[in-house]
Amino acid sequence: MGMNDNRNWPPIPGDFEVKNPSSCVAICTLGKKIEVSTDYAIIGTCKTENIGIERMIVNVISNSCIRFFILAGPEIPGHKTGASVKCLHESGIDPSTRRILGAEGAIPYVENVPIEAVERFRSQVQLISMVDVTDPGEIARVADEVVLRNPGPYPADPIWVEFKARPGKASSRNMGAAIALLPEFGISFDPASSLVSRMDLVAWVTTHPTTVGVVMKSDETGTALVGQEL
Repeated sequence: MGMNDNRNWPPIPGDFEVKNPSSCVAICTLGKKIEVSTDYAIIGTCKTENIGIERMIVNVISNSCIRFFILAGPEIPGHKTGASVKCLHESGIDPSTRRILGAEGAIPYVENVPIEAVERFRSQVQLISMVDVTDPGEIARVADEVVLRNPGPYPADPIWVEFKARPGKASSRNMGAAIALLPEFGISFDPASSLVSRMDLVAWVTTHPTTVGVVMKSDETGTALVGQEL
């Protein structure tokens, strides 16, 4: 059996759709929801290179029928989630820092699932990289091809991970992208240098000309700058 009939799959809620839980294909379309007319177990987006990837891992390894993971859709600027998934599948994570080996995203850390879950994901599925491909027909064509190569369910029981962030145990991570303070004037804060300057914008704090203060807050998901009117 690829799944446990006593549990509801997938265990982690998210921005996805389930079609045929017995299918061998899972499809991730990264930063864009794409409707693909083909046979799949689950299709959905994944926008962050930390908790987003963790949720994805948990939902895949809890269904042993899934043997192919198609990674498509537009790459996420700054986060580089698609590249992070590929690095994770190819190299895994550092057991000490929990950083995805080789990943260049802002915060590519897998801290809320065990290393055994990561290794199961790497061994259970074959990664089909189609990053930046958004054509539903092309994604469907590849999915139809891999279904013909289905090796059958993974020869081990599904792994059900209790997914929850661990307050106080996650380290604060440096942000890797500019934060827009006054985007209408092109003013940004660079967390690497602590300088306020004009540069490419990634995250928006306010869209209206105003006097704002910026407060830095940290939790288990990372570090964020919060704009506050003075």
